[in-house]
Amino acid sequence: MNKVLIFIDWYKPAYKAGGPISSIFNMVEFLGDYIDFFIVTSNYDLDNKLSLNVKINTWVKVSKANVIYLDKKNQKIKLLKSLIKHVNPDKIYLNGIFSFFFSILPCILFNNNFDIIIHPRGMLGTSALSIKKAKKLFFLKMVNFSSMYKGVFWHVSNKKELVELKKHINISSNVNVIPNLPRSSTNIKKENKRSGLLNLVTICRVNKIKNIEFILELLKDIPLKCNYKIIGFIEDQKYYKRLNNIIEILPDNINVKFTGLLNQKEIESELSKADLFVSSSLNENYGHSIVESLSCGLPVLISNFCPWNNLDKYRAGFKLTLDKNKFKEKLLFFYKMDSVEYRKYNLGAQSYFKKYISAELHKNKYLNLLSTNKSE
Repeated sequence: MNKVLIFIDWYKPAYKAGGPISSIFNMVEFLGDYIDFFIVTSNYDLDNKLSLNVKINTWVKVSKANVIYLDKKNQKIKLLKSLIKHVNPDKIYLNGIFSFFFSILPCILFNNNFDIIIHPRGMLGTSALSIKKAKKLFFLKMVNFSSMYKGVFWHVSNKKELVELKKHINISSNVNVIPNLPRSSTNIKKENKRSGLLNLVTICRVNKIKNIEFILELLKDIPLKCNYKIIGFIEDQKYYKRLNNIIEILPDNINVKFTGLLNQKEIESELSKADLFVSSSLNENYGHSIVESLSCGLPVLISNFCPWNNLDKYRAGFKLTLDKNKFKEKLLFFYKMDSVEYRKYNLGAQSYFKKYISAELHKNKYLNLLSTNKSE
């Protein structure tokens, strides 16, 4: 069995970083019977405030992977070399490109002796690069002058991310375009849609990139009765306050609630009660919450910065430019919809998931990427 050593800043039970954690966990769960996974991570979550309730600096079994949670004093070159010697991996898989210990250092130390795969995890998108922009662009300029990425293999989730990668990094032809893997879908019984009421849901980290104010602003003057739940970690307190200022002036027919973080069963319950998943995100590399919604038959209304296309063709939802009038039109469309018509979108979302997203569709591509017998 091939051994793959994964470096990632945060891993379960951490959850605040969202997508990257889900992507790796789903990959391990789906391929753990074929690949021997070892994961090197920190003992903190995204905000670095409280350490995780885990054993540190020793290998532990987490589902189908062997995981080591390193505290900050052990995040050193000497330990990295020791871990590599202990695991002796067939491949090294790095997540993101700006983390010094979990991405940059392993690439510098081990690129000459091991096959390295790097997934940018959406960090080269325009909105993502706008945060600490000067520092990031300087780093990208330096790596393009160096041979740091010479010979590495790149894994991107879609063509949009491939364009972003080629725009900012001088790469060879070693690029694999393979979608992230979804969580194993659970059959969720959807409640009947009522005409004259719209239950919306968004699942995301609450920050500027998710662009939640776009939805709130257009709800101010749209004639519908609406319940809107926003589920997820509040990452940016200033932005959260700004959103609450908008909510305070919404009319009585619009009810908005931040639920904070919920466990998986609670999320499934909210998805069963919702009529439509909405995302006005400015940068979405994959969108695990979008995928999960589709898998359980919940149609989606998403921005053109999200990766999923042809939703309307399958009656799985709509992908639109961030035009308020277009979003309002589709919200009213679902608002007026009765249960008979809605059932078509319920089935359409599930059909779309099975045709384009289901993990089985990409199994062989992942095994080729992660195994040593791939043709290179």
